[in-house]
Amino acid sequence: MIYMVEMALLEPARRAEWEAWYVAHQRRLLAIPGFRASQRFEAVHAAASPFVALHEVDSAEIFAGPTYRARAGPGNTGEWQARMGNWHRNLFGGVDHTPDVPMDARLVVVEDDGGSTSPHGVSVTWMEAVGLDRSVRRRGLAVMPPATADRLIGARGIRVLRPLGPRLRGEGRS
Repeated sequence: MIYMVEMALLEPARRAEWEAWYVAHQRRLLAIPGFRASQRFEAVHAAASPFVALHEVDSAEIFAGPTYRARAGPGNTGEWQARMGNWHRNLFGGVDHTPDVPMDARLVVVEDDGGSTSPHGVSVTWMEAVGLDRSVRRRGLAVMPPATADRLIGARGIRVLRPLGPRLRGEGRS
């Protein structure tokens, strides 16, 4: 399953501090049994939620468990909770693994507009929202070279994201 968190940083002057906090937050998440991988992204164009984190998880039950509740979730984001806007948390099924997006590639997020075909001939992996906010019904992901992905900037329902760091793995996971 894919746990997708998206947001806008409301205090850009504190970006370096927020980045350091978020990397530590990723490491806390990856220490929770059932969190397998995590990678963060930023839109290369204007977007309502320019920051996206993709976390690979075993199941929806993780979010109701005592370990997650004690170490993560909205109640454990400290001061940053109030400094993140347009914040959404969605759990998606239909995909077992988060994509490993190299630092020299792009992640393209495609919003479902009710159609079942991939826009612009892009090969998209579709996911269905199965938990948490369910702020969308369905979303697609594609990993592409920058030259190809960047041509999609401005297309309706598409966000083009660059990795902010490599895909991190939980302890003991290959």
